[in-house]
Parts: sequence; C-alpha cells; structure tokens
Amino acid sequence: MRNDRLPEPAAELSGRIVILANPAAGGGDRGALARFVSALAGPTRQIEMLMSAGPGDLRRLSRDVVADALLVAGGDGSINEAVEGLLARNGPKPVLGIIPQGTVNVLASELGLPRDPALLARAYLENRIGMLSLGLANGRPFVLMASAGLDAEVVSALRPELKKIIGRAAYLVEAGRLILRGSPPLEIETDAGTFHAPLAIVANAARYGGDFVVSRDVHALRPGLRLIVLRKVNLLSLLRLGFFLLRGEIEASGLVDSVAVRRAMIRAPLPAATQIDGDALGRTPLLVQEAEAALDILLAQEGSKA
Repeated sequence: MRNDRLPEPAAELSGRIVILANPAAGGGDRGALARFVSALAGPTRQIEMLMSAGPGDLRRLSRDVVADALLVAGGDGSINEAVEGLLARNGPKPVLGIIPQGTVNVLASELGLPRDPALLARAYLENRIGMLSLGLANGRPFVLMASAGLDAEVVSALRPELKKIIGRAAYLVEAGRLILRGSPPLEIETDAGTFHAPLAIVANAARYGGDFVVSRDVHALRPGLRLIVLRKVNLLSLLRLGFFLLRGEIEASGLVDSVAVRRAMIRAPLPAATQIDGDALGRTPLLVQEAEAALDILLAQEGSKA
C-alpha cells in the first residue's frame, strides 16, 4: 500500500536541533555530515552535534538531551538505541530525524529518504512530520523487525571484522555456514494461530535487509505487525526465496506464511538466537507485541515508498 499523501508541512523546522552521531557505524561520513549541517543552518536554528562515546551512549543522550529535534546519524542499530532513549523521556519528546549512515539503513529506505545530505537537509526544513509506529520484543522497542531462527543466528554469529571488510556480503557468508549446520524448530504462538517453522520474523516495516520488501501489508508509518514464517530452511528454499525477495513478492513464493498479528510468543526446545533491528537481542523465548507508544518523525518530500 503506498502512502501517497504526505502530512502538510508545519512552519519551517526551527529551534534547538541536536545531531547525534555514532562514529562506530559502518559507512559513517563526516564530510556528508558537514554538508548536511551546512544546508540545514539558518538564523532560526541552533545546531549542536554530539558524538556517541560507546555502546549505550546514544540511548543516554536521546533520553537526556534538550532539543526540539533530535537527528540520528548512524545505522539501524543507532536508531534503535535512540528510540529506546526517547521512549524513556518524561514529558514532551523531540521530533526524531534520520541521517542515513551505517552499513545498511533500512528505515531510511522505508521512509524514502534521499542519501544526498543537502537534499535531505532541505527536505527536513519543510518540517513534515509522520508517526513512527513501534513494536516491543521482550519489552525492548523495535522499529523494523524482531525475529528468531536463522537470520537471528546469522546476526548473533556475525564477526564484526568480517562485516567491516566485506560489508553486507558477510551476512551471506554466515548464512551459508549456518544452513549447513541446520536450524532448530520454533513454535510461534499468536493471536492468529500457532505456527512451527525454523525462521520467524515479526515485521513492523515493509523492508528488510536493505530495500527488500518482505510484505506490502505493513509499514513503519502505520500501526500493526506482520508475522512472516519460513516453513523450511535449506539451500534450495533460500535460493527460491531470494528470487522472490528481489521481486518484492516473497508472499507469493509458496515458502512462507504471512499473517497480521498483535502478539507473538516464540519458543524453541533449545534456546534460539533472537534479534531486533539487525542487532542481536538474546535467546528465546521471545515475546513480540505492538507498542502503545509512537514517535513523531521527520519525513522527506518523497515520502514513504510503501
């Protein structure tokens, strides 16, 4: 479903704007940040940039910093950390904005944000604001997805040095190794029924792993979660799945079940890896549910691509 109508812009973006940057995010580009700040600058805006000092610092800064707009420069993991901090704030929350950096930025793709820093800054000046829906996984907020099974095992086993060297291809290397090892079965109990599968994704967004569409029946700017379960995991099934994923039609592959859910409890006979927004979370059991809270988020002129 396409979101063709963007919210009408309010007055031009103004006030205290804080940019939170994660220097550890893959693909971080200080030159791009400088161009973004230059295009955003103006007499009605006070811009400050703060750098994350390490894991957990973006969460702390997002919770404590005084700002009218909080712009996060980093990958999806950085955004997840900032969202957790924003939800922990008391009182009014600043509007959230995304400056795409990192190895992969799925939320930026979901929102149709331009990668050119000057274009992005000019889009944000129009101050178009949407509502970012969220999910909860064992009480932790997520923006994109929570999952258990093969993809979470890949995230958990991924070696940071390999990811730094070959980027997204590192995920394929780990996936191939884990397919040979086999995946433990999962039981997924939901308000829409019970499923058994080696891989379960509870999606809050249409996109996954980049610009790949896993479902057109869910979007980060609309409330609601979508459960996608892969019935079997082997090399042939994943090759077929990849073909349909490239076409944005995995629900037509005959390999998955896809249903709307409000709540999903995922268990496994042996504890299985779990992940949220591309970062390891822990092991099963995993309780995933809709979050009551939502956040204001800046949109670009292009709007959502879903």
